Amino acid sequence: MSRLAPPLPDGLDLAEPGTEPAPLRRGMSVRGHLGIFTAVLAAPILIFVGFLLWQIAARERARLEDEAGQIARSVAIAVDRDITGLLASLDVLSLSANLQSGNLQAFYEQAREVSDRQGIMPVLSDMAGQQLVNVRVPWGTPLPKSGLPVDQAAIAAGRAFVTDVFPGQVSGQPVFAVATAVRRDGQPRYVLNFSLGLDRLQRVIGQVDAPPGYTVAIVDRNGIIMARNVRPEEFVGKLATRDLRELTTGQQGTWSGTTADGTPVFGAYARSGLTGFRAAVGIRYSELNEPLWRSLSLFAAIGLAILALSVVLGVLFGQRITAPIRALAERAAALGRGEPVQPLETTLAEANQVGAELARASASLREREADLREANEEAQRFAYIVSHDLRSPLVNIMGFTSELEALRHDAFRRLEALRGPDAPAAEVKQDKQLGEDFDEAIGFIRTSIAKMDRLINAILKLSREGRREFRPERVDMTALIEAIKANATTQAEAANATITTSRLPPIASDRLALEQIFSNLIENAVKYLRPGVPGVVEVSGRVQGPNVIYEVRDNGRGIDPKDRERIFELFRRAGTQDKPGEGIGLAHVRALVRRLGGNITLTSEPGRGSTFSVVLPKRWSAETRRKAA
Repeated sequence: MSRLAPPLPDGLDLAEPGTEPAPLRRGMSVRGHLGIFTAVLAAPILIFVGFLLWQIAARERARLEDEAGQIARSVAIAVDRDITGLLASLDVLSLSANLQSGNLQAFYEQAREVSDRQGIMPVLSDMAGQQLVNVRVPWGTPLPKSGLPVDQAAIAAGRAFVTDVFPGQVSGQPVFAVATAVRRDGQPRYVLNFSLGLDRLQRVIGQVDAPPGYTVAIVDRNGIIMARNVRPEEFVGKLATRDLRELTTGQQGTWSGTTADGTPVFGAYARSGLTGFRAAVGIRYSELNEPLWRSLSLFAAIGLAILALSVVLGVLFGQRITAPIRALAERAAALGRGEPVQPLETTLAEANQVGAELARASASLREREADLREANEEAQRFAYIVSHDLRSPLVNIMGFTSELEALRHDAFRRLEALRGPDAPAAEVKQDKQLGEDFDEAIGFIRTSIAKMDRLINAILKLSREGRREFRPERVDMTALIEAIKANATTQAEAANATITTSRLPPIASDRLALEQIFSNLIENAVKYLRPGVPGVVEVSGRVQGPNVIYEVRDNGRGIDPKDRERIFELFRRAGTQDKPGEGIGLAHVRALVRRLGGNITLTSEPGRGSTFSVVLPKRWSAETRRKAA
C-alpha cells in the first residue's frame, strides 16, 4: 500500500528585505543658479574691461618708461650744451697772446677775468704736470703738480678732452675738467684746463623738470656719481651701483636694478656725446606699477559692483521663481503624505503646469488608495470568512477520522475472530501489515488536520491583527526587550544561548505590535542556532535622523542567498525542516513593521549568522496609520 504525502513544510520566519532610501542630495538654490548665471553673463564684460584696463596700464607704464628715457636724453643734451660752451671758452683762452709770448703773469690776470666772469677756474700746467697758473691762489704762490688725468691721445691730436672725476690738488674736492693742449712753435707746450666743481653738473640736473619719485644722476665713465637730484650730499663722489655700471654700456637704453640708496627701480640712461658721461633716470617700481595697481583696483571695484548687482538681481528675480518652487515643494510634500493637492496659480507658467500635474496625480492616488483600502478590507473579510468556512469540513474530517479509527478496531477484531487460531502465519502477517498501513494513513490524516487547523488559526490571527487599531505610546524599548528575554529564558537555556542587549533608544509606537515583532525575532534567533555552538543573540539600537534602527543579531545557521526572497512569502520556509513552525511568523512581523511605517531588512551568511534590522519612525502618527492602511 503506497504511503500518503507528508504534511506541508514549515519555514523560518523572515521579513522581506528592503533598503533605506538614499540620502537626499542637497543642491544649489535657484537664487544661487541665478547668481552664477548673471556672473557668467558678466564674465565676458569683466574680461573685456580687464583687458582694456590692462592695456591702459601697459600704455601708462610704457609712457613712464619713455618719459624716463626722454629725461635721460635731455640731461645728456644739457651736459653737452654746457660742455660745449666751456670748450668754446677754453679754446678762446688757449689762443691768448700771453701764452704764445710766455708772459704767464699777464695770462694769470687774463684767466682771473675769465674766472670772475664765467665762474670757472682755469689752470695751466706744463707737459710734465707742474702747475704754472692757478687762479684759485694768488700769483706767485708755489703750486703743486697737477693731478689732471691727461688724455695723451687728445694732446697729440690737438683735441680738447673732458676728464672723469678726480680730486683737486688745491681745493681738495672732487672735480672734473675740460682741457686742451696749448701749442707753441707747432709743439704742445702747455695743458690748459678748466677745473670744474661737481656742483656745476648739479645745477644742470636742477634745471631738469623730473617728476617726484624719479632719481636723476650723472655718472662719469668710471662709474663715479657726479651729480644726483636725491640726497646729493650723501652719494655724489661715490661709486654707482654695480648694475648701473655693468648694464649701461651702450649709448642709451634701459636696465633694471637699484639706486645707490637701495631702492628697486626701472632705469633709463643716455650717454653724453661730448663727454661719455651717463645720464641715468630711475623710477621706483612702486611709481612705475602704480597705473597697474590703479587698474587692478578699478577692475576689482567694477567686479565687486557687478557681483553686488548679480546678488541683487538674483534676489529680485529669485523671489519670483523660488516662491512658486517652494509652493511646488509644499504640494509635493503634501502628495507624499497623501493629502489633497490643489492646482498652483503663480506668474511662472512652468510651475503652474507642474502644479496641475501634481493635483491630477493627487486625485489619482487618492482614488487608488481608496480602492486599495477597500480591497484590503475585502481581503481581510474574505480571509476571515474562508477560515470559518474551512473549519466546518475540517471538523467533519476529524469526526470521520475518529469513526474510522473505531471501525478499524471492530473490523480487525472480527477479522481475527474469523481467521481463528489455526490460520496460516502468512495470513496473520498480512493482516498485521494491513493494520499498520491503516494506522499510518490515519496518522497522516490527523497530522494534516492539525496542520490545517494551525494554518486556519494563523489566518484568523492575521485577519484580526489587520483590523486592530494601533495605539501609540512612549515605549521604553530597553524594558520591553528585557521582558521578552525573561519570557525566553527557558528556551534560551535549553538551546545553550545567551541573549544580550544594550541601552536602546525609546520610541513612540504601538506597544503590542513591538512586542510581537521582537518576540518573534528573538525566538527565531534562539530556535535556529547551529548545533554544538553556544548561541549568542544581541539586540542593539541607534537613532538615525527621524528613524530608530533596532538590530537583532545571532550566530546561528544563516540564510542561503537563493532563499532570501522567497522566504518572505506566507507559508514558505527555508533550510533544514527540523523545527516546528507554520511559515507565518515573519510574514506577520513584516506586515506589522510596515503598518508602523517602517521596514525590515536582512543580512545573512550561511554558517555565520543573521542580522535583522528594523527601521521605525521615532514617532508613529495618524499619517503613518493612513499610509499603512
